[in-house]
Amino acid sequence: MKKIFFYMVGLAAVMMGAASCGDNKDISVLHELTPEEQAELNRQDSLKNAQLNRVNADLLLEYEAEITISQTAYTGGGASADVAVEIDKIAELFGLSGEEILSQIAEAFPGDLTGFAISGTTHEDVSGASNTNAPWGHWWDANGDITTWGDAAYVFAEFDAETGAFVVGQFPARLTDGQEITFIECLKYNEKRVAVVITVTAKAPGEITAAVVNTQQLSISITPRSDYTTNPLEFNLSQTLSDLGVDSMADVAFIGVNADGSYAREPSTPNGYWYEATGFVGAWGDNARVYTSYGEEHLADNQIGIGQMPSTLAEGDQLTVKYGFLANNKIEMLQIAITVIGYVDPETPPAGEPESTTQDITLAKPYSEDYATVSADIKELLRNAFKKTTYQIHQAIASGELKVYLGEVPEEAPTYTADVPGYWIKADGSVTTWGSESVVWCSVGHSETELYLYGGNHPDATGSNTVSIVMIITYNGVAVTLSITFSITAPEE
Repeated sequence: MKKIFFYMVGLAAVMMGAASCGDNKDISVLHELTPEEQAELNRQDSLKNAQLNRVNADLLLEYEAEITISQTAYTGGGASADVAVEIDKIAELFGLSGEEILSQIAEAFPGDLTGFAISGTTHEDVSGASNTNAPWGHWWDANGDITTWGDAAYVFAEFDAETGAFVVGQFPARLTDGQEITFIECLKYNEKRVAVVITVTAKAPGEITAAVVNTQQLSISITPRSDYTTNPLEFNLSQTLSDLGVDSMADVAFIGVNADGSYAREPSTPNGYWYEATGFVGAWGDNARVYTSYGEEHLADNQIGIGQMPSTLAEGDQLTVKYGFLANNKIEMLQIAITVIGYVDPETPPAGEPESTTQDITLAKPYSEDYATVSADIKELLRNAFKKTTYQIHQAIASGELKVYLGEVPEEAPTYTADVPGYWIKADGSVTTWGSESVVWCSVGHSETELYLYGGNHPDATGSNTVSIVMIITYNGVAVTLSITFSITAPEE
């Protein structure tokens, strides 16, 4: 098959200065180009552009994708698009079946089929089939050049071998309305080349103009927390469904109210939003205070969740947020008054003076690839040693006053390498970071009502492993030393 390889001959020689400029010897005077000289420069620019814009491929497949600009989402809800690739045409060129091509891509190119890309600005080949989570696909910058996730990233493509399509998504809050980005994903087999050229057009989300048909006035009192756990708050579900004219909450979209009065339509929590101290929608971070959610497992159909940014609220804080349900161009609004009250500790500290203690603990679990955990209850052990309530110990962990060490207690503060406070651990029981030497991790878990030791295995540490660990927990002037035997058993063949 004749290559689709558009190229031009080398540039013609620049016209001689003597012929174009005569005997002009006054170099301080700007030379005015003759029409012939200007025409020659224009021709050379045209040749350069043609050379630059060539696509070196035996088969060129061109597609368009339109995605809606998102402030929070990489994919879904219009923030991404599926671009089906004509695998049959690629198969015909390569002399392979479509199934063979999809299989080799799914297995990350184990054979002669390879994936790569072409730079948007230079049109040079860029090796490597992927720098995304898919076997074939890349992150792209605004010029259609390959980049990585981060400051320069605008869009990405990830090929799904099951569907035969690229998922084309975006880096949140980066695209502008009407912006176009063209990028080139490629395949090669026995010197035959296929270029998949995708032009992405970004569009702004439409403004919500629905009317508020009803506002439910709700209130809740919460205590300051050091975690993200939500408190349930009931709303009138039957009235909501009736007002919106829907049969279930599966038919509604979830909105929040921005500071300018417009509606936020991209949830940043489970079907809900983060809110700042002003009560308007914000983002997770230093200014966040509370969030709403809907559909969490522990919530009933007539309950929303009210969570908080850990360790940011204090007794006496008050704020009001608006959280809406949208369907059939109508809005049911929940106006929620949130009051932060002091925590009422249900426990009393154990009697007596704090005293150091030691305890042997065995943790065991089968090897798994999913970071599944196993745990042991250490609540009463810590309460009795430190002579504090569960809540007081929980707060001490959150503030960093309680410290956890591995092996010994040095003079400097601990540097945790796993879930805080905790560590990734080598086979010899010493501290490491997540990586090739990691075998298990072990941490202290905590909440207002629970204190536990937990951990799991590194996915790359296959087979059976037994790791011996000495973990030292210091607080209130004493130490609890845990001699831990952590066993990981290999799955049965």
